[in-house]
Amino acid sequence: MKIVVPLDMSDVAARAIQPAADIARGVGDEVVLVTVSGARLRNDLRSTAESEGVEVVEMIEQYLEGMASELEGVDVSHTLIPGETAAGALVDFAASEPDVRMMVMATHGRTGFERWRLGNVTEKVIRHATVPILVVPTREAGRAGGCG
Repeated sequence: MKIVVPLDMSDVAARAIQPAADIARGVGDEVVLVTVSGARLRNDLRSTAESEGVEVVEMIEQYLEGMASELEGVDVSHTLIPGETAAGALVDFAASEPDVRMMVMATHGRTGFERWRLGNVTEKVIRHATVPILVVPTREAGRAGGCG
């Protein structure tokens, strides 16, 4: 079985890797690190890639390889998913890939206008995915907007 971890090359998204790896070790699953190569991400990375003298896709592949190499004691693979909307591409990937047990995602914790303007990939995936989603909260304890 596979546990899919979507990454957008942010530190926040990477916080889902360790919980996914812990689950995978416990049940003997493979961790699959994925990044959606949409226009928005490619545009965001273009100037960095140019300054490093690499293509954007190569830069994303290097990132995924680096993240995968940090995991120990678990089978890990990585893939770049084509797609223009991250949520749609992730939902489609999880539905089409055999043996996906679950997806583990970190949430950026955006609220209000920022959430509306940028969208919320995690929320969209939760609404449309055909596999269970484990959401890893990354908001700091005591920050406004939490429960209770």
